[in-house]
Amino acid sequence: MFAARLALLVVALSGAGAHPMHTAVTELAQQDARGTTVVQIKLFADDLQAAVALPPDSGAADSAMARYLRGTFALVDRSGRPVRLAWLGAERSGDVMLLRLRGEVAGGLAGARVTSLVLCERFEDEVNVVRASYAGRTETLLFTRGESSKALP
Repeated sequence: MFAARLALLVVALSGAGAHPMHTAVTELAQQDARGTTVVQIKLFADDLQAAVALPPDSGAADSAMARYLRGTFALVDRSGRPVRLAWLGAERSGDVMLLRLRGEVAGGLAGARVTSLVLCERFEDEVNVVRASYAGRTETLLFTRGESSKALP
């Protein structure tokens, strides 16, 4: 059942016509033993524009998107310290925006806590999926409005 819902969300983000729901899919990939982690958040461009006023200047738009993510997406390492996420940029492909961040998660993603409430303040039906790849495994977390952080096993 969960796999079917996840497949529906991924298809919805493929840009195939109008989307029936509001969703964001985040991929966390731990790159090395130091805990360097790349974050990629896919969401519908029109949903993002409904939540964030994007100025025409690309530098100002990047700043606005990065500021927005600081308030709606977070990583905390296993010892409880917030992970500083550096903005790597945004890319639009059709109806979808891809937002990229990078941070050093001390000790790696195992035991880290994730918060993914992107667009939850804007859309009551927002469903966010986080897929984390680390230490030879992949884990999936699901977030909806009103939830808090969740730990990766």
